[in-house]
Amino acid sequence: MHLLSFCGTLSSTLLFALLATSHAAAQADAPADPPADAGQSIHINSIRNPELKSYRVMAAGLDAFDEYHALAPQAREVRFQLVASRGAPADAMQDLALRIAGNETSIALPLSADGSFVLPRSAKADSEDADLITNKKKGQYRWQASVHSDGVPANMRRLGDLRLQCQVTIAIAKKEIPFWVRTLVGTLLRTTDWCSARELKMGTRSEPAIASATLLDGGQRIALQVNNGGKSFLAPIGDTRHADDTLIELVYPDAAGAPPPSL
Repeated sequence: MHLLSFCGTLSSTLLFALLATSHAAAQADAPADPPADAGQSIHINSIRNPELKSYRVMAAGLDAFDEYHALAPQAREVRFQLVASRGAPADAMQDLALRIAGNETSIALPLSADGSFVLPRSAKADSEDADLITNKKKGQYRWQASVHSDGVPANMRRLGDLRLQCQVTIAIAKKEIPFWVRTLVGTLLRTTDWCSARELKMGTRSEPAIASATLLDGGQRIALQVNNGGKSFLAPIGDTRHADDTLIELVYPDAAGAPPPSL
């Protein structure tokens, strides 16, 4: 999972490197095939070594959404999304399926066309330490969170939504990364609330690609950095000078590439 993209200071660059490295190490340390007593993975999937994520890890994101909901009170839910990684096969999203699988739990999770889904609360899945398991091989996908408030135009992002999205993302990350990384990051940022660090900016994915992103705060129009050929922009979520209701205007290269208007 690409967690956050940070820029602006040495500590933020190091933070991103630590998160990426520790996550890669955790993936490398995972067993290539499910152990013999993890029969649910074998029964649910015919794919050896499928892409999966711990239910308990992902549920930490649900807890964060509830805890920090005041950042985006008009957001009804957090959606999670499976996104094809760079270098994944062209058909990675084709016929992709996802379910929660435990010793006795089997819950199909419907995927939208963009690979997004809603994760339900399940005490049984938690008690069984179940997994979210796909029908595709591991290493082809990124898992990410998405928060959108009702009433925000399709060509806009609300800063409070992105702050809440960050809290969800970091809550999941803290469940996956080693203790020493959490300690080092806390020392670098001088806070346990990583999303509130003023110098940090969150890399926010945009689909379709954008030509520009501009933060609108009163009479101010602040151009934001756009990266990856328009596929992402950096949002100043830690800068408390901008209120949660501040909007970011996204401009698309042409009207045909823009998303449909909000209902």
